[in-house]
Amino acid sequence: MSDRKSLLNKRRRRSVIAFEMIRLDRTAPEPLHEQLYRQIRDELRSGSFTDGASRLPSSRALAVDLSISRLTVNLAFSKLYGEGYLRSKARSGTFVAHPLPETFLTADKPKAYRLVGHRPRISGRARAIPDQRVGKQFDLGAVGAGAGVSLVPGLPAVDEFPIDIWERLRSQVLAQKGAHLLRHASSRGDADLRKAVATYLCDFRGARCHPDQILIVGGMQQAMLISAMALLDPGEAVWIEDPGFHQARRVFILAGAKIVPKPLDQEGIVIGRSPKENQPKIIHVTPSHQYP
Repeated sequence: MSDRKSLLNKRRRRSVIAFEMIRLDRTAPEPLHEQLYRQIRDELRSGSFTDGASRLPSSRALAVDLSISRLTVNLAFSKLYGEGYLRSKARSGTFVAHPLPETFLTADKPKAYRLVGHRPRISGRARAIPDQRVGKQFDLGAVGAGAGVSLVPGLPAVDEFPIDIWERLRSQVLAQKGAHLLRHASSRGDADLRKAVATYLCDFRGARCHPDQILIVGGMQQAMLISAMALLDPGEAVWIEDPGFHQARRVFILAGAKIVPKPLDQEGIVIGRSPKENQPKIIHVTPSHQYP
């Protein structure tokens, strides 16, 4: 037997030994396929399956060895494929991916980050935005990242999100349309998504609109900035609540608007009477939220 075949057989024996260490708890609340996925992933990270030459047992053989359904094994393998831990080779089987995802995650990184030592040249509109250091306390991503109950507005019950279903559907879509999804898409957003949004707005918000009138954006602030740039000319007035949504104030300042704070009472924003020449182009209110 050649040295190469001897080495491959040795690696495969180590793979079998690693799989013999897998223990599934049928009484645990964690689904069996999640247990299997997690244990295989941990073995891969520890180096038990050596490298890309390591071949894994077939899903059928592993299902028999662990006394579980083949579907359970396929679900675990599917997740490992999706995360880059496994690769398949036609008529040869399933192998450990080389390199593993951790290789990219642990690449050398700078030990410290520092600002480039030059004087920034920014526009007058950007300089007019309130001190950015003050806004750090309102970083919604940082505020909502801790443990416990989050009171950040607009954040749903993320612990209730069906991650397993999402992962399965994501894998199906990538398998069916993977190459198509890598191409340039419409600048307005995916056509099917815009149709779904138009249907939702009509059924639940009473807003009749055509999918071509909908833009898919990266978030609320981008949507507000696009709207402000489309509706406002520099110097036009915008009435906002005081106190109010600080990020909206920044967007309107960036668009060159004249900010006119308006007080609040128990019913919301207090408009009062204003001369016709002082009428605003936009009134920004938050009837379903409270800031602060």
